[in-house]
Amino acid sequence: MARKFVDAECDSCGGTGLYCGFCEKKGTAVICHGCDGTGRVKLFYTPFTKRHGKRGVQMVFESRGTFIATGVGATGKGISYQDFQKGKRPA
Repeated sequence: MARKFVDAECDSCGGTGLYCGFCEKKGTAVICHGCDGTGRVKLFYTPFTKRHGKRGVQMVFESRGTFIATGVGATGKGISYQDFQKGKRPA
């Protein structure tokens, strides 16, 4: 499927096209680097049609998280990949 895009408000400048940070003197601004002063950015995406398969997976688990210091990886009781494909979730 072809990628699509939408115009979105620039998060860096809030759609103003201008940036005022701690280095700019009071009453001055610089052109936003995020949107090059336009106030908008293009968000590219591929429309979702279905969940794709994943080769080589037999079991599916919940994740402990994404921060290494507090622990990552699988946790809890797993379910079969086939059950996951049918819409079930690990307990």
